[in-house]
Amino acid sequence: MNAPDSLQLAPGVRRLRPDDHFMILSETDASPMHVGALIILDVPLDAQEGLAAVLRRQLADRLPATPLLVRLHEAPDGYDSDVWADIARADLETLVAAEPHDGAWNEAELYDAVASLNMRRLDLSGPPFAAHVFEQLTAGGSAIYLKVHHSVADGIGFQAILGLLSDAAPPATARFADARLPEPEKWCQRAEARFAAEADLRAAQAARRKDALAALEAFKDDREPTPELKMSGPTSDRRRYATISMPLARVKAAGARLDATVNDIFLTLASTALRNYLIEIDDLPATPLVINSARSYRRDTHGMFGNRIVALHPHLATHLPDPVERLRAIQASMASEMQRTGHDEALLDAAEKPFGARDRRVAFAEHMAGGKRLLPGNLTLSNVPGPAEARSYAGFRQLHNYPVPIIGSGRFLNITSRRSGDNLDMGVIADAAKIADVGRVAALFTAALDELEFLA
Repeated sequence: MNAPDSLQLAPGVRRLRPDDHFMILSETDASPMHVGALIILDVPLDAQEGLAAVLRRQLADRLPATPLLVRLHEAPDGYDSDVWADIARADLETLVAAEPHDGAWNEAELYDAVASLNMRRLDLSGPPFAAHVFEQLTAGGSAIYLKVHHSVADGIGFQAILGLLSDAAPPATARFADARLPEPEKWCQRAEARFAAEADLRAAQAARRKDALAALEAFKDDREPTPELKMSGPTSDRRRYATISMPLARVKAAGARLDATVNDIFLTLASTALRNYLIEIDDLPATPLVINSARSYRRDTHGMFGNRIVALHPHLATHLPDPVERLRAIQASMASEMQRTGHDEALLDAAEKPFGARDRRVAFAEHMAGGKRLLPGNLTLSNVPGPAEARSYAGFRQLHNYPVPIIGSGRFLNITSRRSGDNLDMGVIADAAKIADVGRVAALFTAALDELEFLA
C-alpha cells in the first residue's frame, strides 16, 4: 500500500517495501538477484553494426516511464525504509554495452557470455539495470540480454518494463532534475510521522499474521522435506545457460487431453527431465525433489512494480516412474500449496516499522553466513505470464523472449518459462559446479513433451 501524499518522503522518492528489501539483502556474489531476458531480434545484416547505439536512443526515450531511472539511498541509521530516488538521466554508454566479438556470436558463445554476465551484480547507486547487446549472431539477427534488479520488479513487473521499453509504448516526457532527499533530521521526522499514522495498520496486520500463523499449523505436515543430493550444498559462483522454445499449442493440447493446466504440464515436463537426468548421474533420491516457485498476489491497488509474490514449494514426484502418475501427484501437491498462499500472503503484506531496515540487515547478515538455503527447495521452477502479441524494439521484431533466471542460495538449477507470442520460451540456468552440461537437461525437457504427448 502506498502512503498518502502527506506521508511521502519527497517528490520522486519511493520507499522500498520489506519484500523488495529482501531481494537486496539476500543477494550474494554467488547468487545475484535480478530478473532477466535474452531477447532475440530480427535485425537485418546491414543494420546489426551500431545496434547498441540505436537501442540507447530507444531506451533514452522511454526510461522515464519505467521505474529504472533511479538510484538507491539508505535511510539514516536504518530508521526508515531504503528508497529509490528519481534521476534525470543515465549513462547509457555504460549501461547499454555492445559485447565485443571479432565476427558473429554462435549459440555456444552467446550462452557462455550470458551465463558469465548473469553473475555480475548490478550497482544500485545508479540505475538498477544493464543491457548487453550482441550485434551479430551466426544464426541471423541480434540479441539483447537485459537484466533488472529484483528489488525493482518481480517477473510480472519485469514484463511490464519490457513493454514500456518496446515500440508499443510512446516516448516519455524527459526529466530535468534529480529528486532531492530531505536532510537526515528531516527524513527521520517525516518517517516518525509516517509510522505514527500507520500504527493502526501495523496493529491490524499483526493480528492477521497471528491468525495466519495459527491457520498454517494445519498445513505443517503436508510438505515433503527437501531431499539432500550429491549436488546439494552452497551454490557456486559459476553458471551454465541454455534455452528451450516450445509451441504453446502443443503444451495446451497435452493439457487438454490430460485435464491439466499449462503450468501442470510445465512442472511435469521438468519432473521427467530431472528424474531422467538424476538417474543418468546416479543421484536420484528416494523422496521427491522439492521446488521453489511463486504465485503472484498483485492487485490493481499495488501498481505494476515491486514484489508481490508468495513462495510455493510443491514436490515434483520424481520418485514415481510413470509421467501421468507424476502429473497427478504434482497437481495434488500444488493444490495443497495454493491453499496455504492466502495465509502466507498475510505474513508478507506488511507495512514498515521503525528501524525495520536496520533490523533486517542484522538478521540477514547472520542467516546468510555459509551459503545456507533461505527457502525450501532443491531448484526453482517458474512459469511467468508473457505477451501474446508481437513486440518490437527500435523497429526490429522480437523473435524470442527467453528468461535468464537466477539461482538462489543452496540450489543448483532454475528453469523459467514465459509466453512469447505463440511459443513458451524458457531459460535454463545451472550451477556449473554441479551440472556441467545444462544442454542435456534442456534436451531431456524437450523429449519429455514428446513422451507425454504419446501417453496422452
